[in-house]
Amino acid sequence: MFDNLRDNFEVILISLFVISAVAYTIYRLSFFKYVKADFLANQSELKHLPGKARKKLKHNILSTHLNSFYKKTIFFFADLFWVLLFVIVLRSFLFEPFIIPSGSMKPGLQIGDIVLVNKFAKGLRIPITNQRLTQGEAIKRGDVLVFKYPGNPKISYIKRVIGLPGDKIYYDNRRMIINGKPISLKPVTNIIDKVKGETAEGEIEKMMEFTIFQEDLLGVKNNIRYAKGYQAPFPEREWFVPKGKYLMLGDNRDNSADGRAFGFLDDSMIIGRAKYIVLNFDCFKLQGKCNRFFKTIN
Repeated sequence: MFDNLRDNFEVILISLFVISAVAYTIYRLSFFKYVKADFLANQSELKHLPGKARKKLKHNILSTHLNSFYKKTIFFFADLFWVLLFVIVLRSFLFEPFIIPSGSMKPGLQIGDIVLVNKFAKGLRIPITNQRLTQGEAIKRGDVLVFKYPGNPKISYIKRVIGLPGDKIYYDNRRMIINGKPISLKPVTNIIDKVKGETAEGEIEKMMEFTIFQEDLLGVKNNIRYAKGYQAPFPEREWFVPKGKYLMLGDNRDNSADGRAFGFLDDSMIIGRAKYIVLNFDCFKLQGKCNRFFKTIN
């Protein structure tokens, strides 16, 4: 649902901006000069009026010029131009919020976390088409990226960069080797967490024990987790990462539909880097998790 909303919102936002830009141009080339002249003629009176009276006089002056449905419509959309321009620049080229829909990035990211995605650090992209405008910083191993799911670009995923172009990676569900170097796992703690499972009767929730490990990705450290007494049914495999591609894995290694399932991520599908947790959505619903305000994503 969130991805459909995001996809539709982007199209609606761009469409409204184009309409407002046309309306703003018409407004500036037609009756704007008369509105401006009327305000200038009443400038001395406006200057000495208190706030509410000044606002009322401005409204009355403007109303005398918006004397038709056509002019009211043009002014309405023209008035939105600068607001929509600001929103488009902010959302399309700078930052965009995303809501974490699943537990595939636990223990670091929780379900309902609202993360702020930096859309310029890794290169600016054209809205809708997602074509790269600038190179930006090089994508590094360990970066947490939001991207369009290769199997369905209307769906957004969030995973961690494990493999870079040119890497040779071997992984067998508990052991990883990158370019001939074993990746170390240091046990941190054990936790109990609620997970969802499928049975003949349908979906159920149960409690499972997990071990949190600090994973050292050749100098980049982050926390991942593995279930105790359970191993995900991913076969051992070796990857050779092609140019312009990345291997992405979730931090919840036994429960993540990632590169082990969909293959490599193409550079053209990347939306941006998730850098901060703004808040958890459960806090809005007064259900806890209000201690995650502006946490850095490692």
